[in-house]
Amino acid sequence: MISIIVPVYNVAKYLPQCLDSVIGQTYRDLEIICVNDGSTDGSTAILEQYAERDTRIRVVCQENQGLSEARNAGIANVHGEWMMFVDSDDWLELNCCEMIMNEANGNDLVFFSYIREFKNSSAPKYIFEEQSKVFSKEGMDWLYERLIAPNGEELQNPSKLDSLSTAWGKCYRSDIIKKHSLTYVSTKEIGTEDLLFNVEYFKYAHQALYIATPLYHYRKATLSTLSSLHKEGLEEKWHNLFERIKDIITPLNRNELLAALERRKALCLFGLGLNIVFSKKGWRQEHKMLDEIICSDWYQAVVAKLDTSPMPLHWKCFYASARCKQTWGVLIMLQLMNLIINR
Repeated sequence: MISIIVPVYNVAKYLPQCLDSVIGQTYRDLEIICVNDGSTDGSTAILEQYAERDTRIRVVCQENQGLSEARNAGIANVHGEWMMFVDSDDWLELNCCEMIMNEANGNDLVFFSYIREFKNSSAPKYIFEEQSKVFSKEGMDWLYERLIAPNGEELQNPSKLDSLSTAWGKCYRSDIIKKHSLTYVSTKEIGTEDLLFNVEYFKYAHQALYIATPLYHYRKATLSTLSSLHKEGLEEKWHNLFERIKDIITPLNRNELLAALERRKALCLFGLGLNIVFSKKGWRQEHKMLDEIICSDWYQAVVAKLDTSPMPLHWKCFYASARCKQTWGVLIMLQLMNLIINR
């Protein structure tokens, strides 16, 4: 049985499409745990209606605590051998669970490609270009390193930094999560919760299956919501994230994982920079905030070691500007990238 955890908070507009895709799965042995995280719109009524229609749905209600705690509440109620997380504004292909279960035996993780859903278009996102494959032994070691940060040819597209680190788009073994008491840490502490959870989970996973077929539909932020993506104190939170990752991987005595963490720190400038742009504080204030990051000792130390040779020219220029402390150049490129995102 697969337990599908759906955290829900004020998504009445999108929730029916999500739930229809879950209850309509061709694989029927499902437990559907919807965690109502204190919704104040029509989401609660929708959940009640669907729970009446399908006995596989259980609704867990709590006061608003955020995505991490909603997922944790779902984990605490899981009975299935496998576990998936589906965000309530996204949806699944109807054969998603069937494809997973057809190949799940012998694997500790199944993960798959996805489709980015924009307002007027869709675009498939393949985590790896090759066909479906199994990772074991050396392959798992490489996958663990890749989870933390890409290297070599993978750096040809630095925007794929987090294509492997999402909680959705994966099916986990429940016994691994429960045996090792794995939970999500709040974004209030670490800025983003998915990567840390996966870094812990991969420590215990010995074999993984990659399904190249896009099976998950991920709704991308629209122009009207991008400005709300600014997160106060993100640099400090990501420092906390990096320290937690270091604590997990250091006892493993694998230098390649520590090197991957250094690459992630260097590559994080794009995310930190866009976060500053989203703040809409004006050019001078944004320059000051960005300059503090670029000229800091910690950032100069990691960007100096970043191998940009596989990257396209614009990414080489971006990180070369950062290495040379050319803050205005980095800020202009971030503004241009923001315009492209918002087109």
